[in-house]
Amino acid sequence: MMSLILLSCVNLQAWVAIYLFNLLRPRDRFEKVLNVFLVILLIHLAIKLSLWVIWKSAFLYNNNATGFGTVYGPLLYLTTLIYLDRKVSVRTIILHMLPASCFLSVFLIDSAGYLGGQISSHLVSVNATVNQVFTIFSLIIYPLLAWHALHKIATQPGDIKRRLLNTIIRILLLGILLGLIAMALYAAKTNRWDLNLWILPYLCFAWLLVLILRYKMKAVAFIPLPQAAEEPAPVQQYKKSKLDEEMMEGYEQNLRQFMGTSRIYLETELSLGDLSERSGIPKHHITQLLSERFNKNFYAFINEYRVEEAVNKLKDPSLDINLLSLAHDCGFNSKSSFNSHFKKITGLTPSLYRKNIQQNIPLTIP
Repeated sequence: MMSLILLSCVNLQAWVAIYLFNLLRPRDRFEKVLNVFLVILLIHLAIKLSLWVIWKSAFLYNNNATGFGTVYGPLLYLTTLIYLDRKVSVRTIILHMLPASCFLSVFLIDSAGYLGGQISSHLVSVNATVNQVFTIFSLIIYPLLAWHALHKIATQPGDIKRRLLNTIIRILLLGILLGLIAMALYAAKTNRWDLNLWILPYLCFAWLLVLILRYKMKAVAFIPLPQAAEEPAPVQQYKKSKLDEEMMEGYEQNLRQFMGTSRIYLETELSLGDLSERSGIPKHHITQLLSERFNKNFYAFINEYRVEEAVNKLKDPSLDINLLSLAHDCGFNSKSSFNSHFKKITGLTPSLYRKNIQQNIPLTIP
């Protein structure tokens, strides 16, 4: 009964998570895959709950493995590849998900056969054991593959997607480790391997749902950051300012020199206050200077330097860097922001720009 209550609670939690996640709208491929994970988890939990509530079979509820456990490892790995901007083909998805499809089919056949009296409980238990063994290996191998892929590139400060993936990897590996330890202790004491660890996956699922929602809240909080905001620069806003032409000229030279030597624009969370403090130019004077001399606001001014940095790196044949790493290296806090501003300034997406360079097509920034 306790497992049924916990399963019902996690089911409700999954419904709420899907509602909130889609209310805030998935913004890119990474978040769309997270949404797929939430939907699969909900289906998994709903099917498990239906074995007791609808089909009223305590045996199937306690002994038949649904096959969904073999989905989460491959899905984590594919999500990691998408985060790393790797190409994920339909063939790759089918290949990694094929075992899960087979085990799910076996589960459905076993359940229908057992309820209809055509399949024995022994056969159901044997198939479930094979499923569980495969699931254990899947939840060890795939998280390790994801961890290896993530640690091939340098960690960027404030990268909430990478932080989420690392945490999910730790949770899955920790859950498997605790399960194996408990099973080994139980076997050593009773000489049996039929310990039911129902509470462990449900607690892991509940934890993962909380983490994904926390990520989404933080991702939404990043939307209004500098790269996303572009407001027209006011033209005649500073008529009463005492900043004369001579001071303006001096500030402009100092700002250009400071930007070139400090490369402060590479910092992802740079603010107008940071620029003012470190350049020694008052904040309101920087705003006026950018408006009157550059005809830009702060965000457009900084992102232009970032795009120029990206262009220089793309033109360097000795650098072999993926676009996500390039975005972070140049000061952007997300790949979508990088793509948007790069295309706005150059007229091309970063990937197309790189392709044209490789084909020796002359390119310049407008």
